[in-house]
Amino acid sequence: MNRRPVAPLCAALCAVAAVFANGSGVAGEIRIDGSACAAAVHLVARDAPLSDVLKRLGNVLDFQVIFSSESDPRVNIDVVRAPIELVVRLAPLENMSMTQARNPRCPDRERIVRLWVLPSARGGDRAATAPDAVQVRAQEEQARQAQAGVNVILSAHGIPSSGGQAEPQ
Repeated sequence: MNRRPVAPLCAALCAVAAVFANGSGVAGEIRIDGSACAAAVHLVARDAPLSDVLKRLGNVLDFQVIFSSESDPRVNIDVVRAPIELVVRLAPLENMSMTQARNPRCPDRERIVRLWVLPSARGGDRAATAPDAVQVRAQEEQARQAQAGVNVILSAHGIPSSGGQAEPQ
């Protein structure tokens, strides 16, 4: 019996096993215990990309993940938390947004419906840091109402108001 062809095969298999044991060729370990109705979820992630962890959480907890970040940091965590707290804790430095809704299958519980991990806003990126039109209109309306209140008080005391400014007497 010729054992020579088996030796190179064993050496190759040992090399592949060493690479996988080292972790450089693996996406990492992700374990999730819990469900969409659970008060808390147990997440264990070892050297796994954040995008993979969030996508797996989305599959287990039934929410959509849109991952658009330029970075995909590795996650090492072993934690038990409510689903919303868990997502926030996973990526405290990421630019995230989520929509939530009542969970019809689980009374008195909110669930994540959709999660976005967005690109980071850059200091020079004016569009990313500028307030949107709805916010600007809301702030203008709030200022207008405040000025109207000031005008009512001034007129109640016999003080005329002109152009939003009280004239000194």
